[in-house]
Amino acid sequence: MTRPFIITALLALLAACDQSAGPSTELANPAATFCIEQGGEYQIQDGADGQTGICTLPDGSKQDAWDYFRAQHVG
Repeated sequence: MTRPFIITALLALLAACDQSAGPSTELANPAATFCIEQGGEYQIQDGADGQTGICTLPDGSKQDAWDYFRAQHVG
């Protein structure tokens, strides 16, 4: 009687160790998302003061992604 109980307990313990990845809880960067939605290309550049998101627009111009986002979302 104890052997089936031990086997069942071990199987339950192994099932509890499942490493399946759940849904992602990360939020998208709104400035990056907006840049891409406008047909731009979003890149992160390293600088002396840290990282900056750059949006390269379809016309080839480059802008700070957050500056571009804020300029288009006034009000």
